[in-house]
Amino acid sequence: MLRLAFGLWLLSSLPVSAAGEMRTAEQVRADFTYGRALVTGAVEGVTEYLPVSSTGHMIISDRLLDVPDDPHVTVAGVTDRKGRPVTLERIADDYLVIIQLGAILAVCVAFFGRIRHLLVGLCRGERQALSLGSAILVAFLPAALLGFLFKDAIGTYLFSVEVVAAALVVGGLVILIAEHLLPKKAAESADEVAAIGWRSALTVGLCQCFALIPGTSRSLATILGGRLAGLSHAAATEFSFLVGLLTLSAASVYKMWSLGPALTQVYPAGPASVGLLVAAVTAFVCVKWLVGYVSRRGLGVFAWYRLALGGTILAFLALK
Repeated sequence: MLRLAFGLWLLSSLPVSAAGEMRTAEQVRADFTYGRALVTGAVEGVTEYLPVSSTGHMIISDRLLDVPDDPHVTVAGVTDRKGRPVTLERIADDYLVIIQLGAILAVCVAFFGRIRHLLVGLCRGERQALSLGSAILVAFLPAALLGFLFKDAIGTYLFSVEVVAAALVVGGLVILIAEHLLPKKAAESADEVAAIGWRSALTVGLCQCFALIPGTSRSLATILGGRLAGLSHAAATEFSFLVGLLTLSAASVYKMWSLGPALTQVYPAGPASVGLLVAAVTAFVCVKWLVGYVSRRGLGVFAWYRLALGGTILAFLALK
């Protein structure tokens, strides 16, 4: 833990490149090594569905790996779908979202039966499937709307180690308070997830908005939202996965679409594929484990982890 924080302190003191500097697409592609793909994929897969913030951990790992993310350096001859120059900062930030495709695949495999039943039911117009589909959509929309409206401000002002560390600490405290005020609850029906109404879904959706702050954790926000709505630990966790499937898919597809031709120009297929595969495998293991663990023991252990990591980073940043 101390080594991690000390590494962040050292990396935060690196000089910033001068405005107007450019790099070639070949140089940028060379930055995406297989080693970086393995680390980023593992961090994404392990943390995406745990209530510890995958985005926050990937921002930290990028700093430790010394990933180029200068907002003043553009890639020569590379523009996005709207014809805007692509910066190193955008390449680094967008990759953190695109690699979530691996975590999406993990949920599709882990909950294949549930998802297949939902899709078939939606095609047939079955009432229960339409109700669950509507609940997922209601939970998805608030954060999706805010994220779309304020995406530039979020990327500019909130993607920093300082914000991540503070959010980790606040999230840890929120977990401890919630675990005290919201005691463990057994499922009320054989399929509690399928019975989720729009009011419960809206509560989850409003809570997910807090996850737009890096370090908060989308998983944490939606699980606690479900608990506030009266769901059991197991149902809140599974519904969090289903909402995450839509949220992460929309974010990843949007990032890839907005990059346009720059997508294939700056991300090499080999390392990118390895990163996605590692993320998928590690996320699958975490997904299968998390529902049972949270049902038995709650979220307390994640609170202490968040407090330890965030507090250590803040302490070292204060001494910088």
